[in-house]
Amino acid sequence: MKIACGTVTFREYPLEEALSRIKKAGYEYVEPQATAPFCPHINVDQDDPAKFKQLLKSIGFKGATALWTTHGAIIPDPKSVEYGKKCAEWAAAAGIPGINIGDGFKPREMSDDDALKLVEERLAQILETAEKCRVYVAIEPHGTFSLNAAGLKKLMSLSNSKWLGINYDTANVHRAAYVESKGDSCAWKSTGIKHDEVAVLKAIADRVVHLHVKDVRGKECVALGQGEVNIKGCLEVLRDSNYRGPISLETEGDFGADVGSALISASRDYLLKTLKEIQYK
Repeated sequence: MKIACGTVTFREYPLEEALSRIKKAGYEYVEPQATAPFCPHINVDQDDPAKFKQLLKSIGFKGATALWTTHGAIIPDPKSVEYGKKCAEWAAAAGIPGINIGDGFKPREMSDDDALKLVEERLAQILETAEKCRVYVAIEPHGTFSLNAAGLKKLMSLSNSKWLGINYDTANVHRAAYVESKGDSCAWKSTGIKHDEVAVLKAIADRVVHLHVKDVRGKECVALGQGEVNIKGCLEVLRDSNYRGPISLETEGDFGADVGSALISASRDYLLKTLKEIQYK
């Protein structure tokens, strides 16, 4: 089991400090983001993936589990294709097995059929590069369709590529909301229709290739087991579906570094205790 922590918890601090704090908390894997301005830890236009890979090794990490893409909202952002490809290539060069991306919110004037067609067209282009690089493309609950089971199934039906999967986020479905980074800004987005995080996961568990384990109280991220999200129930679903992919702790990084360090440490303790309790090895 690869248990990781996203650098986004320390998004307002340099990458090296984020990595140092994550390693000190006991994590062996990390998940970086290339989502400036929200989390600018990776710049795929400027950063050397080989140096990033070496940096992880020098600190003592076993590797990274995924890279959240630049311009990662497929429907509203035409640059999602260009940067989906760039991020796939960068991830492959850095030894990262996949990229995470979202469908994003469709404009009000756009029909569902047209929006899904757009996702299909853009996703096909991204997947073409991802397949060559042998990295997966994981859709996260991040938009009009992906915050419920039926929508996630529709998105998965848009391609028969074995490199397409889901990066499930335990909290985004629960609260029907997430933070979306676009261009030079980031903002909260919400469908306003909450769904049961365990039921949704159970419906699409066979397509999950990466997991964001996140707990919240309202919009506030809290340590695992201290919020409203049924983390244990989600882990039981994954256990029963024989999931063996990464489990990556994520927050929104809306606190100071010391608070973040305490949160990720407590979350790791909770996660290890719960995995043992439910006999998920």
